[in-house]
Order: sequence, then structure tokens, then C-alpha cells
Amino acid sequence: MAQYNILDELSPEIINLILEQLRALDIAFVLTLRLVCRRFNDFATPASYRLIHLNERILSPTAEQLYPHALEHISQHTNHVSVRSDLDLPSVGRILRLVKRLLSIRWHYVAQQDRTPRIWLPSAMLNQEQVKSNRTEIFIENLPLGGAQHDLDQSCFSATLTKHLVSLKLCNSEPPLTTRPNTLKLLVVKSRRLKTLHYRDLGIGTSFCFNSDERLPPVAHLVLCSYNWHHSADEVRRHWDFSGIQSLQMVNVPVCNFFKSVELDHLCRLHTLKVGEQSGHLHQTWGGATGFLYQAIKHHIDALQTLELTCKTALFGLDALERHARTLQVLRFQDHVGFQDDSRTCPTLDYKSVRALASALVHVHTLELDMDTTEPTEFLEAVCLFPRLHTLTLHVQTRVRPVDEAVVHPDADDEAVAEMLRLLLRRRKGGVAWRRVTINVGGWRRAMVRRVGYEWKKQNERGVFAERCFVMETDGESGYAVRDEACQKGSLGRPLADEA
Repeated sequence: MAQYNILDELSPEIINLILEQLRALDIAFVLTLRLVCRRFNDFATPASYRLIHLNERILSPTAEQLYPHALEHISQHTNHVSVRSDLDLPSVGRILRLVKRLLSIRWHYVAQQDRTPRIWLPSAMLNQEQVKSNRTEIFIENLPLGGAQHDLDQSCFSATLTKHLVSLKLCNSEPPLTTRPNTLKLLVVKSRRLKTLHYRDLGIGTSFCFNSDERLPPVAHLVLCSYNWHHSADEVRRHWDFSGIQSLQMVNVPVCNFFKSVELDHLCRLHTLKVGEQSGHLHQTWGGATGFLYQAIKHHIDALQTLELTCKTALFGLDALERHARTLQVLRFQDHVGFQDDSRTCPTLDYKSVRALASALVHVHTLELDMDTTEPTEFLEAVCLFPRLHTLTLHVQTRVRPVDEAVVHPDADDEAVAEMLRLLLRRRKGGVAWRRVTINVGGWRRAMVRRVGYEWKKQNERGVFAERCFVMETDGESGYAVRDEACQKGSLGRPLADEA
């Protein structure tokens, strides 16, 4: 009698779903699953080769001996390829020509410190007939456009690239783009299938200068970092197309100028809006920018899922958020003042406003706020009322003063944060468990300039810092662990009891 195997009852659709879930976690799980049974091997092999990341081992002339049948599997099953710019171009082309159905290629620039910078793009290794028949989509990531040897030459504007480019992401430009935007603009204008554009510069930034007949494609996902937006409403109508915009992020952009020139109704389909610091531009315009943000969110955008704002919080009406109560899942709401300067007071929401938000925004699972420390217990209790909240970031001012003579540990910030975390744990008993809680003290950033002055310098020499970042995360069966990201010698790891 044949042995019954429950795996035989699984449909191909279920097996493929399992494999996709496992692949999202770790490709090694899919490779292990091939060993379970022959039926799983038949499904796992195509799944494991559907996306490949090219490396030196695969490109080696001895790859077939090192990995028997690997090139055959790549030919039969691979649809998506990821490739680095530091790999050997002829070898990459040889592997790509093996792929029978190449649906996408993702090219990522990697800087090489010991070599002269050189830019080659996917068009240099792709066969035009191959990409045309498969309608291959090309993704370019981390593209540099700064130095004299980082400009784009005419080969980058071939139809093999421009007719298939769907995503273009620049890296931070060093030095700034200066005159380079026109080269970039030409590539973008020619790429009519482009859906994602990440523009990154430094400082006040640069911007596109358009000829009369030039018009950008209708991108869906737009990031502008240090883009000096000075376009008029007429220029925007003639040269920009926001009809399909779904995701918009602006950092160090004159936001007021942007909203004055853009038709707000064209932003109705946005599901993600991120507006960061405008430090490179006149602070007198920040209030006007906040007003435009309120109008867009309150009256024009239909259903935001992610909203990240750095604005004049006192001028932003929170009723605008209620329009998105059924869809909003991620909310980050901060004031321009921040906590980098302990001589200034950062405007914050009071606990009653936070309580009202918690009652309205029932789908929010990730929250970031400046914390009101005048009534800290009430504020933290209000935060805990968000029914689905599991990831929280709070910004607070340091309690350390430059003239303090106290010993380093325990210090005032360490003790205050520990008490905040204990309260957050007590108030979440029986509810959704915390996954991650971050307490950012004194305007800490991963890359920053610390507070200046003789007194602060002396404190820093003693190991006392105003800028710190405490992170609490689940720690297996032991509950939660807290680390201090500001410690120069690594984390200050310690368990935090989940107190009753």
C-alpha cells in the first residue's frame, strides 16, 4: 500500500505561496526546502533561481564546476537579476544572455576607492532585441553625478536604456551637482516609462532648467532631496506631470514654493507624503509651508497611509488627519525647532491632543512625536491608547547641563528614559506588545555635530553627552533589552523588567 503524504494534498498555488514567504525571509530556507521531498524540489528550484544577485563566484569561468547545473537553472528559471557596477562587464553580459526571459534588471553603483570612477549602465551589456521582446524593466540605484568623471555620456541615452528605465535613484552627490542636472534631466525626459525618481543633491541644491518642448514622465514615486524648487505654476503645467503621483518625499526643499506652483488636486492619489527639514531655505516661509500642507492633507489628498511631517506644529490643524483615519498607519509629526539646542523650547502636542489622535487614528502602528514633558505621565498614557501601536519614537530634551559635575552613570537622562520605558510597558499590559521603542534625547542623530562650547567639550571628555538614543526591543524569552546607541564603545545593553 502506497504511503500517504499530506504534502501531496497541497496545490501548486499553496506551495508557491509558501516558497515566496520563505524567500522573503531568507533564500536559504527555500534551498533547504528542496531537500524535503521531490515535489518540493520541483517547485523550490525555480523559486530559488527566479531572482539572482550576480557576484564574482557566479561570473567565474569555473562556475559550472563549482555549482553544477547552476547556469542551466539560471537560463530556465531566472526572471530578475541584480548586478553591481564593480563586476566585470563582459562576464555580466555573458550571464544575462543566458537568461531566456529577463523581466527586470536592478543595477547598483558601488564606489571603488582604489580605482578611477567609471560609470557603465545596463544598456552597455543588454541586447536590444532581448529587452524589447521581454519588455525588460531597468532599475538604476545609487547613481553618482558629481565629480568630473561621474557625468553621463551619450551611450547612456540609447533606446535600450531609455525605453525600459522604470526607476532612477541618485546617491548623495559629492561634490554638488552644479551643472549636472541638465544631463540628468535629459535622461529623465527620454525615459517615458519612468515611475520612480530619487533626486539627491547637497545644501540648497539645484534644479532642472527646461526647454520649451521638454516634459517629464508621470512618475509615481518622487523623492526630492536638496532640490531648489523655484518653478512657477506655468512651468509646472508645461514640464511636470503629477497626474500619477502616489508617493512624494521632500527634504531641504522650499516647500512653500512647491505648493504654490503645483495643482493640489493632482496630489489626491498620494498614499505616502514625507516632508522633512527645510534648513537650507528661509525660515520665514516655514509657516506658509505648514499652511499649504494642512490644506493639501485636509482637502485634497484622499487616503494617506504614511505621513511624515516636520513643520510648524502649532500651525497645523490636527483635524486634517481625521480625513485619513481609515487608512493612516505610519505617523511622524515633528517641529522644526527640535531638541538640538537646549536653550530653545520645542513646541509639542499636549496629552489631550495625543489622546484625541489615539481615538481617531485606530490603524496607526508606527508613531513618532516630540514629547511634552510638562505632564509626562499623562502624555505617555495617551500614547498607549493607540490600539495597534507597536513601534514608537519619542524626542525629548536632555536633562544634562553643561556645568553638571555628576558621575557619568547613572545620569539624569538614563534614569528618566528607564522610567518612561517602564511606564510604557505597564500601560501596554494585555494590549498589543511593543516591538520597538526609541527615546531620542537632545536631538541625537547617527551623523551629527555635538553641542559646542567649552563646558560641553569638558562634559564630552568625561563621557557625558547631551545627545543620546535609547532603543528598547524584544529580546526573545527574556522580555525587553535596552541599548544606548550614543555610547562610543558600543551598546550599553541591559535587560528591562516588564514590571506589573
